[in-house]
Amino acid sequence: MTTPTANNTNNDKRVVIVGGGPSGAAAAKAMADRGYTNVHVYEAYPHPKSLATTSSKAYVIALSPRGQQGILDATGIDVAKEAASDYIAVDASGSGRSVSAASCNSCEGVVSTDMARHVYNAKTKKTSSKVRNHAELISTIVPRKALTERLLEAATESGVHVHYQHRLNEVDFENRIARMAVGDKHKETKTIEVEYDLLIGADGCHSKVRNLMVENQTILKDFTARIEEDSMEYQVVVLPENPFVNTHPEGTVHSWNNKELNSICLGFPMRNKDTNNYSMLFAVVFPGGKLESFRTTGYKEPLTKLLPDMFTDDTDGENNLNEFTRQLRENHIANGGLCVWSSSLGHAYEDAKGNASGVVLLGDSAHGMWPSLGQGANCALESVAVFVRCLDALARKGTKSSSSSWTSELIQTYHDARFEDANAAVDLTYGGIGSRKSRGRLNAPLSYKLQMVGMVVLHKLTFGIVPMPALLRIMMGKQISYSTAKKLNFYYEKYICVGALVLFAGMCIVGKTGFPNFSGTTITSTSSIEL
Repeated sequence: MTTPTANNTNNDKRVVIVGGGPSGAAAAKAMADRGYTNVHVYEAYPHPKSLATTSSKAYVIALSPRGQQGILDATGIDVAKEAASDYIAVDASGSGRSVSAASCNSCEGVVSTDMARHVYNAKTKKTSSKVRNHAELISTIVPRKALTERLLEAATESGVHVHYQHRLNEVDFENRIARMAVGDKHKETKTIEVEYDLLIGADGCHSKVRNLMVENQTILKDFTARIEEDSMEYQVVVLPENPFVNTHPEGTVHSWNNKELNSICLGFPMRNKDTNNYSMLFAVVFPGGKLESFRTTGYKEPLTKLLPDMFTDDTDGENNLNEFTRQLRENHIANGGLCVWSSSLGHAYEDAKGNASGVVLLGDSAHGMWPSLGQGANCALESVAVFVRCLDALARKGTKSSSSSWTSELIQTYHDARFEDANAAVDLTYGGIGSRKSRGRLNAPLSYKLQMVGMVVLHKLTFGIVPMPALLRIMMGKQISYSTAKKLNFYYEKYICVGALVLFAGMCIVGKTGFPNFSGTTITSTSSIEL
């Protein structure tokens, strides 16, 4: 991480960041570290500590190396290292698998390299799970509220002013004024006006900043956004004890997939920082309307089909079912979010006097995506890192810029550096394995399965010359750009698989008919071997 404060001649700019989630908090800390002294974060919710475990903002984030690197580049905080600093356990085989949890003062995460896919066998009526270890791809599993708390506290220590329960109502883009309602959304006490030189929208896929930009048909009339809502519904269940603690490594992430129900469930290990005991958070996903209907028709049948090894006939299985049912009845049903394609990642307006209003969209505000590929937070944090690199590039110029030139150049530089990749990430989510009609590997379209299997086979047959499927590399956290992955997944991999199939078919035909020799007689492949 670089912090070029010495050459930063624009550190007095009034920076207003709407949204105090991971992206907004990371961007705020990065700017404060780089000498910006007038950075304010306005967060609609109370402090993360006050959020309930089952709150819609209390879901779990699985940070791949991409997301971890984004935070590190922007803030200097090594999330995986902090999470591993308190506790490390090695399994009995001595293979070096490690599971870790953060101390009270860090990000409260679990580090894991293990994934268990639970597969139901209809013939044996049993469920088996195979644990795969990816030692080189360490994921940090952390509650969103814990990560947000860590980043907001770090931002405050760096000099950022954080204002909780301040909800954006309006923006006067021409005069550079944001109007905030103060207090709980059900008890707003007053409205304040905040002037800015740079307005950063980091308020999620339902971004108020972005929506106001779309609504403005005067100075921002060239800005548009396309939105597609997820048709899947999500609920969270937390079991106080990890049900697989005796059968799997403690930090294992578990997954279930039912094709008939078009449903999936992910189980994330969580560690109680006070007792060091592991609990498990389950993210249950069903098509729209189903979770609500179960409140009338009952949960036993669908849950038993989706998680057969969780709800066995013994006492533990019955207790698990009762706890799942209780929490699903009481907890909020959430939509999977939005896929968002913005026409640009910001907008700079300059009036007749040379005054400029600069707006930047960070993270889900600019490029929201469904959770199908697990890229939302990782892509958002990578965008923050790109934004910070653009800040550094401008600071290295070392010249005093007017508000107009500084905001315009920053926004254009950031857009050019990130727009293609950001939109490609949304395209991969919308049109890849996360398409509306499918979730998970079992539910994926046949064409996708054939392409994925074909590329894996070719990768092995060519000893790595043909790379692994792009989507698989993205999901595994490999360092491949989203724009490159998009081209490979939607175009080149299809051509490679079709070409390999044609070549294989041709070899089979030749093997049966034989090769003609120059004298006009036919030499079969068998006779050639015999000769």
